[in-house]
Formats: sequence, C-alpha cells, structure tokens
Amino acid sequence: MAALFLLCAGARANAAEYSVYEVFRAIDLGESDRQPPKEIFINMGALQGLKKGSVLDVYRKISSFDNVAEKLAGEHVVPVGRIKVIHTDEKTAIARMDRFVSLEQEPALLPQSIMIGDLVRHAN
Repeated sequence: MAALFLLCAGARANAAEYSVYEVFRAIDLGESDRQPPKEIFINMGALQGLKKGSVLDVYRKISSFDNVAEKLAGEHVVPVGRIKVIHTDEKTAIARMDRFVSLEQEPALLPQSIMIGDLVRHAN
C-alpha cells in the first residue's frame, strides 16, 4: 500500500512540470526585412492561470557527466529566458520570446534559443 502511495505521489509531482512542446516559425516570403516571430507552444493554459500577457520563465535541464568516474554527475536546471503569452486555451498556450538570460550571468546555452522540452514556470 505504501509503495502505491509513493508511485502516485511521484506521478503527481511530475504532472506539475510544464514544458515547450513545439516551436514554429512561419516561412519568410521576403515581404519584410524582419524574420517572422517564433511561436512557442506550451502545455500550460488557462487552467493553470495563464492569460494573454502572462510572463513565464524558461529553463533547460542539462545533464553533466563525470568523465573521471564515468557516470552521470547530476542535472542542472539553468534559466534560458522569458516568454510572453499571446494566446491561451484551456490546457495550452502560445507565447513569443520576451528576452534571453544574459550570457555573462548564466552558463552558455547553445543554441541560444527556446527548444522543445524546455521547462516553463510562472515568472517571479
């Protein structure tokens, strides 16, 4: 019975983790000097309190490998930047890049871009 409770509690903890599931940029048809903006789709929506204009922090999980011990050393969750919601549905939302984290303040992330799998959280 205790094992079942632990399994359910673990599943519930992971369910609260939201992420980017698609990044889309329209094809540039050369009608402007600017590239079309990237649309960032996230699995978080109105049910989680999002609305147009909401600001979210974006993070990336990075695994580090200890080459001396030849094993996984740990996981780091580093900030990537901020996105601003432009559209919400019940369980999903679409956002655009607001700003990236300064490279002087955080580990260099290559590419410096929002990627599928990046984590999103309400901004502080």
